[in-house]
Amino acid sequence: MSISIPQRAKFLQTVRHYLLILGGIYVGLLAVGLTPFVQRKILYMHDLKVPVSPRYDMPEKYDLAPSKAHNVYIRTADNETLGAWFVFADPFYAAHKADLLSASSTSSDEFIRSALRTRPTILFLHGNGGTRVLRSRVHHYQAFSSRLRANVLAPDYRGFADSTGSPSEAGLTLDARAAWDWLLDHGASPDSVLVVGISLGTGVAVQFVSALESEQRQMSGEDNHHVKEVSREMPRGVVLLAPFSSIDTLLDTYYICGILPILAPLRTFPYIASLVKRHILHRFDSLAKVVGLNVPLLIVHAEDDWDIPHSHSQSLFDAFLEHHLPVLPGIAGIEGAEQVVKLSEERKALRQELVLSSEVPRVGHVEVFSKDRLHNTVVYLRTRWGGHDRVGLVEGVQDYITDMFKLGQ
Repeated sequence: MSISIPQRAKFLQTVRHYLLILGGIYVGLLAVGLTPFVQRKILYMHDLKVPVSPRYDMPEKYDLAPSKAHNVYIRTADNETLGAWFVFADPFYAAHKADLLSASSTSSDEFIRSALRTRPTILFLHGNGGTRVLRSRVHHYQAFSSRLRANVLAPDYRGFADSTGSPSEAGLTLDARAAWDWLLDHGASPDSVLVVGISLGTGVAVQFVSALESEQRQMSGEDNHHVKEVSREMPRGVVLLAPFSSIDTLLDTYYICGILPILAPLRTFPYIASLVKRHILHRFDSLAKVVGLNVPLLIVHAEDDWDIPHSHSQSLFDAFLEHHLPVLPGIAGIEGAEQVVKLSEERKALRQELVLSSEVPRVGHVEVFSKDRLHNTVVYLRTRWGGHDRVGLVEGVQDYITDMFKLGQ
């Protein structure tokens, strides 16, 4: 049955009407989302304190062994207070279980100092939303303390859980630094601490370690005589689980629940998209700073991550190679196109020489690049599965972390 011209015109008019309504809703939500107050709420989701009515002082309620985790509080440089859990490594806990069960708060502090002196420690920087009692995070503490045989310090950023203050990019960087200082003040040596960030925590990790390196360079006055001394003040390494290259880029690729795009509707209007990004207050531009990290770095991302595409991790890894590859010129015309093709082939061939690629059986694909003779290796492990929040729980990933950073002994 054919549709008459008036019916077709009426149908198209109805479609345009609804598209205008949807467009108006989208623009309105975008405008509201760009306000500083709402930006903070959306990015950090720190008001999402799940599970409800948490008992931070009773880690045992969340499946941790009796007295294996201790609730501690950390003071930041700007006088905020962070709630955190310190989880003992399994070997230390097994050796001191009876004493830990009967320990007072004073003697518990001594046990923490002893554990930090004898076992490596993971400084775990979590993602957005939730608190340190969130089940997926507890699973990380359990895996790291058992399979990696390391202590774990898991702080809640300012504004999260029972921590004071309000989150910001600079504030979370200070929080990571406060947790680092707390570990060192309690007896940990810098090279026994592995910084592990997941999702939002990867941005915090890069900003923190970058700031730490800048501070060390200022203290040394760029004097080569002090390079060895400065390197000892850096962590054992950094692990980025499901990272993003920057918030700007994430907005281009992020889909809410893997379905609803944020800025994809603006791809045909690049000027408007650029205007929107200029109003972003919290950038966490890891791509701009990651190359300056002079510590062993492991980047891990799952192919089935619906929240952040693994292309972000590829960009972070590739950033280390750009300095060693010929630059592609922006030349128009046939000659320019031929030159681009030639240089692209040269880049591909040189990349194969610089990067050692291999398969991790039944886990995924790995690329390894050695930055310099100081063994500052950069590794990108792309797993076949693991999703977003649980890629660090893949035992193949844990085994790789153990081998690369010499844990689990």
